[in-house]
Amino acid sequence: MKLKKYLKVFISFTAIIAVFMAWPFMAEFMPVFGNQDALIALLRGSSVWGWMILIVLLILQAFLAFIPGQGLMLASGYIYGFWLGCFLTWFGLTLGGQLSFWLARRYGRPFASRFVSQKALTRWDEIAKRQGMGFYIVTLFIPIFPNDAMCFVAGLGEISFRRFLVANMIGRFIATSAMTFVGAYGTQIPVAAWVIVFLVVVFLMLAGKHFKNMFVSPFMEV
Repeated sequence: MKLKKYLKVFISFTAIIAVFMAWPFMAEFMPVFGNQDALIALLRGSSVWGWMILIVLLILQAFLAFIPGQGLMLASGYIYGFWLGCFLTWFGLTLGGQLSFWLARRYGRPFASRFVSQKALTRWDEIAKRQGMGFYIVTLFIPIFPNDAMCFVAGLGEISFRRFLVANMIGRFIATSAMTFVGAYGTQIPVAAWVIVFLVVVFLMLAGKHFKNMFVSPFMEV
């Protein structure tokens, strides 16, 4: 119980700092989000504050759709390299997802519906009721699922804070590893590695489609 309480306090405190730091600059940064080169220049030009800005933006992108999560992951790998970039991205996305979960659980559907449509919430609520931790792991790293929205759905569901944290950490790690790897190595990746990455992506997409057909199709009319 103490660990759960400390985690909630830490997440809340970090989120408040993140919003406080980022909000005055959001209007200035908005044109940057649609330009990958400008985004990279912004983070590079921020010196030692760059990684903090990256984490703040990764947290906020769980709530603000105009912040490109995938673009941030690629930029992170490009600027900080695979290992540090992967850690920073994983940490930011995990923290943002867990914050979404906690806020949705604390304030309920009215809060969640500010960031996810009622139709989507209703559909995914029904699907998620029948699933466990493995379901959330899959939906947090396969791009055909609404990854960030699933954090709000989990908060409205029955899965515990701790079990979702494990799912969140694993699912986000898979996603960030792939994206930061591409961002870090780009054209330097050998052809054979590109082939492997392509095959893995195709496999994940097919697996995700099969997974979605198994669990989502019966509820598509909701």
